[in-house]
Amino acid sequence: MTSDNGGGGQKYEWQSWPPDSLEGMPLKRRRLVVWGLLWLMVLNFVLRLALDAVGIPEPWLSLIFAAVLAAVFVPLVRGAITETRALRAEGVDMPAFVMTRKALTVLSIITGVLWVVFAILAFLGELVFPLVPIAWTVLLAFQARQFKSLPR
Repeated sequence: MTSDNGGGGQKYEWQSWPPDSLEGMPLKRRRLVVWGLLWLMVLNFVLRLALDAVGIPEPWLSLIFAAVLAAVFVPLVRGAITETRALRAEGVDMPAFVMTRKALTVLSIITGVLWVVFAILAFLGELVFPLVPIAWTVLLAFQARQFKSLPR
């Protein structure tokens, strides 16, 4: 991971890549992104099928799903945070995702659509737990707070 002959005073190999590419991320952050994509594309579908096949009712299905999600991602997030803090302590400048008005609008639309889907399912009499809309609402609140704190 370390290369002492990096150009421009760069200490790590991944710094030579564009920061918005997968290769331009530190190792543990890259691992978090890859597991997130794997979860969204494959594991989410497989876990839902397996839990549905067992016949677990919906409130428990969502809780088990959230527990497995937390078991996978909490250690990955903690590792990425620790790595980021260590890199900052070394003086390595980490490129940050800056919240823009467009990104905040897209996040608001996605949150609204999730709440509408939840309301429709609840109106149809389906027993659903609003875990995902709640999580997106919390994310929206944090991102809106970050957007407000940016200098104009």
